[in-house]
Amino acid sequence: MNRLSISLAVLSMTVLFAAPAMAEDQTLATVTNGNTTTEFKAAGTKGVDMNKLRPWSEFANGHPDIAKQLTYKPALISDDGYAKNHPELQAFFSTHPDIREAMIQNPGNFVAIPPRPGE
Repeated sequence: MNRLSISLAVLSMTVLFAAPAMAEDQTLATVTNGNTTTEFKAAGTKGVDMNKLRPWSEFANGHPDIAKQLTYKPALISDDGYAKNHPELQAFFSTHPDIREAMIQNPGNFVAIPPRPGE
């Protein structure tokens, strides 16, 4: 996946979080299988600390390779060795230890795996 795709995924997530009123009722997709219909709705921002999400989104936009790796393997968020190998991430987590802790507790509030082509 290239940088543009990652940037678009991060931007999309940020826009959804920035527009809670619109996002809470928005249906993203509907899937019908037999007589069962499933609606996929945006999660909204309830319970998400926007003061933590904004700095992370800015960092992720500036470091798409790191953001992509953390997206596909959130366990790396708490891996000190990984942070040491990525000084920018280590500096970010040093400046924002509260964001790192929040990401460890609930990585889904900060990273989301973008759909694969065709999904």
